[in-house]
Amino acid sequence: MLEESAPVAINPREASPTFRSPRLRLGRAASGAAALVLAFLGGTTPAEATLGGDGASVIANEQNLAAESRVERAPSGERHDLTLPSGLLIRELVSPSGVVYAIAWRGPRMPNLRELLGLYFAQLSTHTSRGSRNRLILSGDDFEIRAQGHQHSFAGRAWVPSRVPSGVDLDRVWE
Repeated sequence: MLEESAPVAINPREASPTFRSPRLRLGRAASGAAALVLAFLGGTTPAEATLGGDGASVIANEQNLAAESRVERAPSGERHDLTLPSGLLIRELVSPSGVVYAIAWRGPRMPNLRELLGLYFAQLSTHTSRGSRNRLILSGDDFEIRAQGHQHSFAGRAWVPSRVPSGVDLDRVWE
């Protein structure tokens, strides 16, 4: 004969593998956003040329990072493409006066933005950024950054509008 048992409380998370509580979703979104911000704020790649720095730092970093370099010269300055052994591509735009006015990156990991952005890095924490979980958009004091990324795929660009040589179309230079 079957005995009746007392009702058992069922945890909905255990009962249904597809159950997602709002708190759990928020926690995952927050942890994903936190991971992206941490990646943006301090990557793991060694030092690169600094935004606003001089062109000589590009050459020094090519040697320090064991990067392959390709340089294109134009009347509006130079474009240095550094390919690191990790597969990370860093593009640095140097004005005719020898100042790094824009930097872009693309690859399987984030570069060290503290090194890449130099003095402009502080604006990441002092200005309100727009974006989503995988995207960062910031317009600071004479500083712009656009970045996005997820596991093994990161890309971004940063520039100083006042240092961009006249007549330079950044959209064409990024290509």
